[in-house]
Amino acid sequence: MTTISSMLRRMIGLGSILLAACPLSAQSSSSDNVASTDSGLEIEFSGLVRERLTYIDNVAFDPDNPDNGWFLIQRIALTAEAEISPNLRSRVTLQSGVLEGDAFEPIQRNDLDIQEAYLEIGTQNAFLRIGRQELGLGSYRLASSRDGTNIRRTWDGVRGIAQIGDYTLQAMALSEVEVEPAGAFNDPIAKGDILAGAYLSGPAPIGQFDAYFLYSGFDARRTIEGTAEQDRYTLGARWFGERGKLFWNWEALYQFGEHGELDISAWSIASNTGMRFEDAPWKPEIMLSANIASGDGENGDGTLGTFDALFPRGNYFSQAATLGPSNFYNIHPSLKVFPDPSLEVFADINFYWRLKEEDGVYGPPFILLREPGESTAHFVNTSVSAGAIWQVNTNVRLAAIATYSSAGRFIKETGPAEDIRFIELTAQYAF
Repeated sequence: MTTISSMLRRMIGLGSILLAACPLSAQSSSSDNVASTDSGLEIEFSGLVRERLTYIDNVAFDPDNPDNGWFLIQRIALTAEAEISPNLRSRVTLQSGVLEGDAFEPIQRNDLDIQEAYLEIGTQNAFLRIGRQELGLGSYRLASSRDGTNIRRTWDGVRGIAQIGDYTLQAMALSEVEVEPAGAFNDPIAKGDILAGAYLSGPAPIGQFDAYFLYSGFDARRTIEGTAEQDRYTLGARWFGERGKLFWNWEALYQFGEHGELDISAWSIASNTGMRFEDAPWKPEIMLSANIASGDGENGDGTLGTFDALFPRGNYFSQAATLGPSNFYNIHPSLKVFPDPSLEVFADINFYWRLKEEDGVYGPPFILLREPGESTAHFVNTSVSAGAIWQVNTNVRLAAIATYSSAGRFIKETGPAEDIRFIELTAQYAF
């Protein structure tokens, strides 16, 4: 492991064993979700049950992939929060994720474990959060809780958050929790990949902005240049907002560092631009997403040029989560309508190419899905999705989505090339 990652891991390990202990002798209070202890401490409970039926055929365009088929997936989570004193708060979440079948492990299964367990020390405007915690930064391009999978991503470590006037500053040193699918309370502490850095958010002359500097450390990262330990630094800025009917979310990033003996030099530009017609029937929303990320231009030249999205959401381009944002450019128009305030109906189409012929195609998170082989083709696939989300009431939410992904020339020239079919039906109860 590199020196920076080793040092951060030791620091995170020392700070991550703090768990929020809730008193056991609770009595009911006036709220259905609040209990009070004999000492007067109030504990607020919340929870979630999510049942999901998923069908996917030809995973990674491969008809023989073992993850093909129907799967019934369940997530159950229970959270307790307490304000111990004006400057000390705690949160504990237990989560169980199971599925019918053996596919999609480990991020679709974790029998029972601690999803969150942290102490929050300080005021509401400036505090340290110490322990196991979820994390989402900006538009979730680089750090996401990964809600689409059954097991959400969580971290061990420390994060500081300060509100300074209109600006919010976050600083963090975190280790991604490795998921052990079978068994209870056996996810190791501070053994995963590292994320550290600072993230600033605040108002711009028009809209809002984020600016950030992040370090990521990986024990073994597989790339087109081989597998090696990696230290990667990401410098980025995001500008987003809305004015009248127009809304936008644009982001630019540059990465440097070391991959084994290689230097890293990579970049990405991402954009969402759209319009909302609030006065029209069904309040339609149209958006165009256009994105590009660097690939590796020449194997063996001493430099790795492939952009890495680090710890992203899986559904970058569709709920089927086949392709990731590395060595690519794409055009992705979408449409949403709202026939009722509680009902959202949407559809989109994504055209996806690889950028560099010498580099391959990647899936999330930075999995080398297909090596370039002898192909000079750039076009990878066309993906069409449609679905609906119905918020039945405060507690119940239903969703359905379908995706069809057609293999392009590059996929056809480099291996299995069957079109992907994906269906997902979700029923969720939250309290």
